Amino acid sequence: MPVGMKERKIAVNERRGAMTLNITPDWLKSLVHTPNIYTNIKLFGGHQQTVPYLWKAERETHFAFEINYVLSGTQRTILNGTSYDFTVGDLILIFPGLAHENQCISKEGMTYFCIHFDIDDPIIQQKLLMYCPLFLNKNNQAYPQLLAVLESYIEILNVGNFDLKEKLNIQRLMIELIIHLLDYAEHAEQNVKKSNNATLLLATEIAASLQENFRQFRKAPIDANRGYLSLHQIAESLGISESTMLKEFKKVYSVSPKHYLDQLRYNEAKALLIQPSLSISDISDVIGYQNVSHFSRQFKNWSGQSPKQYRQENKI
Repeated sequence: MPVGMKERKIAVNERRGAMTLNITPDWLKSLVHTPNIYTNIKLFGGHQQTVPYLWKAERETHFAFEINYVLSGTQRTILNGTSYDFTVGDLILIFPGLAHENQCISKEGMTYFCIHFDIDDPIIQQKLLMYCPLFLNKNNQAYPQLLAVLESYIEILNVGNFDLKEKLNIQRLMIELIIHLLDYAEHAEQNVKKSNNATLLLATEIAASLQENFRQFRKAPIDANRGYLSLHQIAESLGISESTMLKEFKKVYSVSPKHYLDQLRYNEAKALLIQPSLSISDISDVIGYQNVSHFSRQFKNWSGQSPKQYRQENKI
């Protein structure tokens, strides 16, 4: 062992021993504590670009959220064969795993800002998936705050200074962006409760059923409860056919119920993989896979990494 290495190892072990010997005093137990937070947020691919008429970003799929902000011109976004046109000031939130392509259809060209983020907190993911649509509504109270955060990102890009303080500022803005998206989701949830739009109400009821059934399965992931993961059972409980469930759900969420359920499973898998006490086999069982090899293949399709690779890169 190199000189000094042994001493450092002993010091580390002594510190670890001291940590295990520290007993929380009674007076401290009675106080209100801030929560322990282990949420992992990844931010990547942020850029601004001016492009000419007929420019195209080819079809892609990634398991991260993507926000597009149109600064000038008109952007056409194609999802599952359906085209949506966006103009100046529009915000587009693309869900993880949703195949999409973007193109410029304005003859004067187009300028846009784009950013990607991934967050491993299943509750936050579920809120965003359930109440934040593809085309964020300008009438939502949180919309101006979302724009303000994106404008701040653009200012940082224009300055081009990415020292330590600016990197921390970028992280702060990412947290602000997620907070405002959650604000958006809360306002949207209130509007859904007041709505008389039958398609919107049914789609959110389907999403809520998918979330609740998955939650119930996670509590007791045994074969007898596998019906909780059945789309047929959910459709039957709502008194509709599977074809109706698929059609009405896609109108609101632009993805199938199965895709939505897969996203819930993926989110939960990421949260569980950062807990070293759980085996990959245990995690496979909890999210509803009977075969750990099947789970590993599916997780790699979702994230581009094996469960083991993801765990190694996201150690707490």
